[in-house]
Amino acid sequence: MEFKSWIATPNFKRMIMLYVKEIVALANSGGGYLLLGVEDNKEITGCTNYDLQNIIESVYDRTMHNLFTRAKVVELQGKDVIVITVDKSNRLCGISSGKYYKRLGKNSKPYTPDRMEETFDEENDYSSRVINQSCVDDINLLEVYKLKEKLKRVTYSRHWSI
Repeated sequence: MEFKSWIATPNFKRMIMLYVKEIVALANSGGGYLLLGVEDNKEITGCTNYDLQNIIESVYDRTMHNLFTRAKVVELQGKDVIVITVDKSNRLCGISSGKYYKRLGKNSKPYTPDRMEETFDEENDYSSRVINQSCVDDINLLEVYKLKEKLKRVTYSRHWSI
């Protein structure tokens, strides 16, 4: 669960970018909730002049792969708090600028290139999967090319490290 102020950042675009970072981190971890209108000290300050549809579309538009989130308004202490539900993503996702984040305890931290490579390798290991009813047309040539290039880099770096 992450709390974000609604009043600390009055610029909507800047505010959304802060929220998107947290949403991506939650999705890359175990999922969770982002509560808008709640300060870090858990003081409920509430949200005003909001458009839930605009918020969820802004999240979708600013994430790679595009994340679907759910948002609802809950009244707490007479103030509107927006609760955004973030499901755990089945693949690594980032913000549209190409940055990736993951939760580390109570904070969101950037993925390092080393960790991202490990994650991509874990998620894309298809070697043990049986694919029924497939044919040559199902092969993605772009992915084959990417694999060849990656293998060239690995072979090249190992050759020069001996």
